[in-house]
Amino acid sequence: MPRLRTSLLLALALSWALPASAFTWPNAAEGIEKQLAKPDVGSRRRAAQRLGELTPSAQKRLVQKALADPDADVRLAAADLVLEQRLRGTGELVVAWLNDPERRIRLAGAEILRLDPVARAVQPLGRVLGDPDSAVRSAAAGALGATASKDAVLPLLGHLDDSVPQVRSAIVRALSRLGDPRAVVPLIGKIQDSRPAVRRSVARALGELGDARASSALVLALRDGDEGVRIAAVEALGVLRDPQATLAITAIADSEASPAVRAAVVGSLGRIGTKEALDALLALLEKEQSQDTLELLRKALARAGAPARERLERCLSGQPAARVADNCALGLAETGRMESARSITGALRRGVLRAPAALASLERLGDPKSLPTVLEHLADSDPVVRRAAVDAAVALLDPTKPDGRAVDPVAQALDKARSSKAERAALARLLGRTGSPRAVKPLLPLADAADNVELRIAAVDALGMLPPSGQDRVLIAALDADEAPVRLAAAVALRRSASGAAARTLLDRLERAAEQDRAALAVALGGALARAKDPALLTRAWKLMLASRGGQRDALLEALGRLPSKDATRLLSAYAKESGEVADRAKVAEALGSRPDALEALRALASDVDGSVRSNAIWGLGSVGQQPELGSVARAIDDKDVAVAGNAAAALGRLGRRLGVRIDKELCARLTDPRSYVRANALGGLRVAGARCAGAEETVLLVEDRSEVVRRAAALLVASTPSKDAARDQRLLETCAAEDTDSSVAAQCATDVAKPSKRTEPVMVYVVPVGESAPVPRAPFALLRADGLMRLGLADRRGEVFEHDAPAGEVSLAVPAPLAK
Repeated sequence: MPRLRTSLLLALALSWALPASAFTWPNAAEGIEKQLAKPDVGSRRRAAQRLGELTPSAQKRLVQKALADPDADVRLAAADLVLEQRLRGTGELVVAWLNDPERRIRLAGAEILRLDPVARAVQPLGRVLGDPDSAVRSAAAGALGATASKDAVLPLLGHLDDSVPQVRSAIVRALSRLGDPRAVVPLIGKIQDSRPAVRRSVARALGELGDARASSALVLALRDGDEGVRIAAVEALGVLRDPQATLAITAIADSEASPAVRAAVVGSLGRIGTKEALDALLALLEKEQSQDTLELLRKALARAGAPARERLERCLSGQPAARVADNCALGLAETGRMESARSITGALRRGVLRAPAALASLERLGDPKSLPTVLEHLADSDPVVRRAAVDAAVALLDPTKPDGRAVDPVAQALDKARSSKAERAALARLLGRTGSPRAVKPLLPLADAADNVELRIAAVDALGMLPPSGQDRVLIAALDADEAPVRLAAAVALRRSASGAAARTLLDRLERAAEQDRAALAVALGGALARAKDPALLTRAWKLMLASRGGQRDALLEALGRLPSKDATRLLSAYAKESGEVADRAKVAEALGSRPDALEALRALASDVDGSVRSNAIWGLGSVGQQPELGSVARAIDDKDVAVAGNAAAALGRLGRRLGVRIDKELCARLTDPRSYVRANALGGLRVAGARCAGAEETVLLVEDRSEVVRRAAALLVASTPSKDAARDQRLLETCAAEDTDSSVAAQCATDVAKPSKRTEPVMVYVVPVGESAPVPRAPFALLRADGLMRLGLADRRGEVFEHDAPAGEVSLAVPAPLAK
């Protein structure tokens, strides 16, 4: 039985009051449709403003009707909704708008055609490039770029000298998106445009077009007076991978004061990847002072592959300066090749490499064979080295893979570290990460001591990481501690590691405990019941659950869900069917979410009248569903409740991976869903299933989606799941990293994506909305897992969410779905 990974994750969600628009009467669509048919223009305008309240299917039907209305304001209200919700299938309806005398109509028509391009709009859009309004011309250029039609190239080239810089930039971006080689020579001529913004766009476009003829013009642009232009030129040369440009790129790094330009130089040399480029990177490694640029340097060397790795290992085998050796070791660590740990430990022992850099490198590589070297430094005289050794040991030890080698060195270091409370707490937790039953003995007195609360909590946490080895008594005693954090840590530790024998004691205490102590006892009971073998315990726990209420009932339902007994499944399933309380059914749906023998109950709960019940059940079907569930889970993506729909998109991806079936068509079709979290989870589901869209819809979302959550999910998919055009994917990520207006999206595009862990662990999360000081019952939540999927829904009556099989890694809370943009 897997143990709970963390003692507690307490995270913040934004204020959770639901907007009024979340509640719409079932006959609203009928009423709005009648108003749209009235001769009174005021009624039609009011109806158009209410289209956003409708379900997606009703929206699509009535928006098309409003787009054909004779009144401009009705049409514009519908157009706003089309653009806001990214509704497809409307492009054909607005081609005629391009000839409208009203500027607002022409602009809206061009913007919709950019979202939903149609072939017959190319010629009209070409004419609109001569519109008197610059915003209309810019929108028309964007729409032509979206058509993917060769016929769009000549009209764009004919207006490349537009008098307005913003229009020129839009035309350049459109030509870049079309990717037609006819644009290369005209764009080379624009690299000296009078406006820096246009020159930047031209430099990026020349890189994206991938034509070597642009190299000489881009080399000239390296001397541009605008920093942004120099960066764009450097990056474009890297995209072109022209070996002849290496010398010019390297030369500007020596004279360039801007860290951003030097960082671009590093990225481009890494992409060029020739011997000369590698030499230049290694030379920069010796001279560079900026830590941010050094980090990019190390990543660029790692991307260069085996040739760079060999050079870095030779660096450590020689006698370089200490600073250079540190950077060579950290660069080797970026390669992720565990065999490189031998070169790092060898350089450390020869005194070539300093301990902090060596330990950080070994931590990054994660090779368990290097653990003895790390343990040697736990008692170092330098506190910086000791801290680095603890961090490295944390990374190298896995509680699920017991390693008794570490117990004695860690215990000795703990005994010596008398002066630092924080260090002792870190070492106590490290004992838990050994996963060895031998670690229980040195931890017991610390977990029983009341004089140092921080150390006591650390020791209790550590005991919870260890298998049942005689720690029940001390942990149960800690449930009576005066300090609430100690009591909570003990409850979570017992949930993770209590023996089956502790179940009887915990039930005894539950039966006679004061009401304020029952919550912690119920949390602790879950772990003990999961390992208990006495069938009588089920009967006792069930009676307690029936006699309980509110949050205590939820804790007991959760505990019963962990009991490995078909009788427990049968009782919980019957209880969900009979209970008239929504919160009861929702908690049972969550508790049964990892039990294959509960499949029938989850199917029924997935059709419950309440959305919070359906969302939990659908999420559970992602874990235990079989082939017959594929259809029902896919249909649930159309559920009017965003939590149900979002969970269904994620569940479909998980089902596809587990059952080995293709789900890309279903999920790619949902990338136009008006709800941002549904689009994000459809992208996450594709990533989990290792799939991409045949029409590259995910790349469009990366560039254009209005939601930063969706763009982050698209970046994660593009970076981690290769398509047939890997070079285009890389260019898109580089452009996103340089240009996205949201820093978190730009950072995601610039980050090398690690493979998600195959190991899963149960996780408890308490939802504390902003402005509150404690978990809030039934609060909306969006739980972001380490694999990029979001679980949506309502917390239980304690304000808690229980995730049975979260991938190992960080979990966090995002803005709840009803409040997401």
